[in-house]
Amino acid sequence: MRRRTVRRRTARPVRPAPGATALAAGLLGVLLCGCAEPGGLQDAGPARPSTSPLTGPVYAVEGPGKPSLRRPASFEAGESVRLTGLRWLSWGGPAAEATGEASGGWCLPACRARSYPAKVTFAGLVRKDRSAYYGRAVVVVDGLPPGQHNELRDLRLFVPPQAPR
Repeated sequence: MRRRTVRRRTARPVRPAPGATALAAGLLGVLLCGCAEPGGLQDAGPARPSTSPLTGPVYAVEGPGKPSLRRPASFEAGESVRLTGLRWLSWGGPAAEATGEASGGWCLPACRARSYPAKVTFAGLVRKDRSAYYGRAVVVVDGLPPGQHNELRDLRLFVPPQAPR
């Protein structure tokens, strides 16, 4: 009986034809570009604020050099609005709500002499390091003419440039 010799072949690497690599890259580019909008990619503006839950403390600050406050009993919102007797219904979420009283120079002459019942909402969370600060306030005062409410609809609150360490 005659023995057969089996030759083993070794695998040789596959080498593409010289123009095949360029052709594949071009086709891939066309396919990827086909997924874009007709006008190309466009900047949609700044990134949306994170919707992930905040894990650190939330503060409000009356102004530069003033301490960071949590659930303050009184608060000066700007130079002309004084909030007192604040009882917070919520704090730490996207909005904080309280009831209390408002006085100040925004509705002269009546408001300097007396305070009015008010509903206060802090909102506009600004994240800094591991904490956040309310950046806006809305104060709704009972018993005032409608025109005097306008100054209280969008109050800017001070947000420190850097969180305290």
